[in-house]
Amino acid sequence: MATLAVGIDVGTSSVKAVALKRTGSGYALKSVGQADIRRSEFHPEESPQAIAEAPLRALERVSQDSSFAKKPCAFAVSGPRVAPRLFKFPSIPKGEVEQAIRFEAEQIIPFDLAQAALDFVLFDEAMEEGKPVMEGLVVAVHKEEVDKRYVLLKSAGFDPVVLDIDTLALANAYAETEGMNERETVALINIGARFTNLSILHGPRRTFVRDIATGGDMLSRAISEIYGLDLPQAEKRKREAQYTPLDDLEGGGMGDDFGGGGGATEGFGDTEGFEPIDEGNEEYVLLDSDQTGFEAGDTMTDADSFEASGQTQSGMDAAQRISANRAVLADALGDLISEIQDTFKYYINRRIIPRVDKVRLCGGTAKFPDIQEFFAGQLGVPTELWNPFARIDVGGVAGKYPPNFLDELGPMMAVATGLAMRQL
Repeated sequence: MATLAVGIDVGTSSVKAVALKRTGSGYALKSVGQADIRRSEFHPEESPQAIAEAPLRALERVSQDSSFAKKPCAFAVSGPRVAPRLFKFPSIPKGEVEQAIRFEAEQIIPFDLAQAALDFVLFDEAMEEGKPVMEGLVVAVHKEEVDKRYVLLKSAGFDPVVLDIDTLALANAYAETEGMNERETVALINIGARFTNLSILHGPRRTFVRDIATGGDMLSRAISEIYGLDLPQAEKRKREAQYTPLDDLEGGGMGDDFGGGGGATEGFGDTEGFEPIDEGNEEYVLLDSDQTGFEAGDTMTDADSFEASGQTQSGMDAAQRISANRAVLADALGDLISEIQDTFKYYINRRIIPRVDKVRLCGGTAKFPDIQEFFAGQLGVPTELWNPFARIDVGGVAGKYPPNFLDELGPMMAVATGLAMRQL
């Protein structure tokens, strides 16, 4: 089967695109693109028409890269009009499976199947009380959602040929780049602006998925409430938090143009160079790695403990910064943590999985300082940032981008990467 080389992820706040080439040892990156989608919450100066057209304009900027335009691509949807459900029934002949799954779907899918695109995947056959049973995942997507996304992509110059859902694309990217062993359970958490995609991989052939209706927007709202900023300012401070502590508001952070020494770029497909974006254009921020010196498993101490242990003032400042970050995280993502905990308990209590061995975070919000330690502490599971580009050959294109650019961008690209790895 041929590898589908292009994946297009249309999110709430940005469009992400990845073009891959299959090699003998895995995958090589051909191109990557990203463009912000201007939203009314954070750009109140924009007209309603400009906001309505913002996703199309973002896609058009990405399609200027010849690696993406008019190439067969995979796309995905997520949210309330996507219904993935587990099913289980006694083992039956293969010729009867599709009809049985459709009957099962009619009982568990929350909207009329006549208005849905339906697909399914079977897990390995299992045994219950000495009898074989069939288990799997069935997914229904409302046709209006599919048609709307298809028309949007065609209007922007893409050739959409394969439909997926975000959570399964996420799982595909991890399985293809990291691999899975029979006894390992990994939870992938892709934190988008309005939705968080949760994929739980148990061994190489079992995947359980869920979309949770909360995400990085809640961080912006928490910063707005805690620091008395309007939403556009709070969104800006959220992006700047990687560079300057949240409490340091007097200095104005990195300034209105997000310069900060990292540079802002747009249209980074096949372009030869990078020009600073104009004031009115979409903003893109390169995020440098956090240098607080704290790692997963570290615990917070008060000022006296720092002095007693010989820590410097900079160490105390780092602790204060982490404290501020975690206060925002707790306020903003408490509901998300509860939903994830409940999902873990559901599968563990029903003995569908034995435990969750590790958590991997991705998405733009996963770059927020101290979020890995926050999730590890709340979930009680080792948590790390996941960059799918770390296992992909990027040598052929690395020279087109600034140093560390692909490392910083990678965690945002997990869904698009999984889509580009789809097979025809």
